[in-house]
Amino acid sequence: MIKRRYFLQLGLLILGIATSCVYLFTIATPSEEAARIRNSLVHQPGQLEDFNWGPSAFPADFKNETHTPPPYFQEFVDSLSTSRTMSEMDKFLLAAQKILERERYGGPIQSNTEDALKKLQDEGTGWCSDYTQVFNGIAHTLGIPVREWGMSFDRYNGNGHAFNEIYDQKLDKWVFIDTYNAFYVTNRHGEPLSVLEFRQLLNTDRPQLIIQKINQIQFGFQNDSVALDYYQRGMPQLFLIWANDVFSYDSNPLIQITGSFSRMAEQITGIILGINQEIRLYPDPNSAQQQKELLSLKHTVIFIIFFNVISGILFLIILVRMLNNRTSHG
Repeated sequence: MIKRRYFLQLGLLILGIATSCVYLFTIATPSEEAARIRNSLVHQPGQLEDFNWGPSAFPADFKNETHTPPPYFQEFVDSLSTSRTMSEMDKFLLAAQKILERERYGGPIQSNTEDALKKLQDEGTGWCSDYTQVFNGIAHTLGIPVREWGMSFDRYNGNGHAFNEIYDQKLDKWVFIDTYNAFYVTNRHGEPLSVLEFRQLLNTDRPQLIIQKINQIQFGFQNDSVALDYYQRGMPQLFLIWANDVFSYDSNPLIQITGSFSRMAEQITGIILGINQEIRLYPDPNSAQQQKELLSLKHTVIFIIFFNVISGILFLIILVRMLNNRTSHG
């Protein structure tokens, strides 16, 4: 009777673990939904003041890069024809032009930052997140304050886009630059716009917006209107990556080990260690429901994780008791 009870308990635990894992798998497929689960675990709802700060006042919990750039990045920056009199924006655009002059073939890189820069230059591969990762590193090497933004088209999942924003001292403001799609935006007076200025004019005075192409051939849209439509669709689900420390992240030994296996293993390790990049959601009324659903998903995933951990511990305890009972009875 005791043996039967042990088997029943073990069977129920196995059933519970299997059912929860199958459910997690169903909500994590396709890959865009896996990205949504990741985003749910690292997101925080934001307030307006979370996005209105300058480089002299980085938030205390913002992971700002302080690591010495790798030699390969320094060599890339040294190869640029920069001068001390150039503005931060001009230096950044010079780096973008050098990357964009190569023919591109697309496809994700999903590797460490140094390897990503090499592949952008040598192979012409890379998606938008690879570009923002690399240009975070380039900006840091150039001594330019940088932020990385993202937007989603579907409930904060992986169907979205990423882009950079740098701080130009002469303009005394943040400036939006989409290096992957090879453009930035000005108003009618030729003043480069920040991400939030761009967002506001998309909603209130779209004719004010002028697309400035960094590279005509690499411009990522059929025409300017299509580019503005694309951004207008994504801006309600806008978020700021709460970090730019790409080199520090890459230098973590556990990240290096798990990253050699897969990107997913690396990201899971980063979340567990608390060093994965947090995202701060912009408070847009049009995305309030999607933000609530993302928080609910976070609670669901955390519950599944704890359920499986506790179930696994109980499984081992019951198994040990069953074996001890069998031994004691010969």
